[in-house]
Amino acid sequence: MKGYDREDAARAIAARINARAYSDLGIPLDALVRQAIDADLEYMKSAGVLAEDGTMGDAYYDDDDAFEFLLDRICAERGISGERELRIASFLDDYMDAQQAYMDQHGLLGWD
Repeated sequence: MKGYDREDAARAIAARINARAYSDLGIPLDALVRQAIDADLEYMKSAGVLAEDGTMGDAYYDDDDAFEFLLDRICAERGISGERELRIASFLDDYMDAQQAYMDQHGLLGWD
């Protein structure tokens, strides 16, 4: 995404999330945030929200679809199920709020 700095975003998003709230997962918060960012950008491309060149696509970002995509991707990649899947879902609620705040702060939402 043009203007999206993944490293800056990862730091900013992680800073907005209470790491202790997810320490029971046994996954460092920064690793989980980076994985969520990667999955989120992949969702945006696959859904047409982002074009291959990183510009805005024609599609609308569907929060529910994105959430399910991220949840499925992270849990599949990490072999997570059951109660831990619910914990990942809770993390994703926080991640999506923090990601939206970051993008809004940097004028990346495409809203005027």
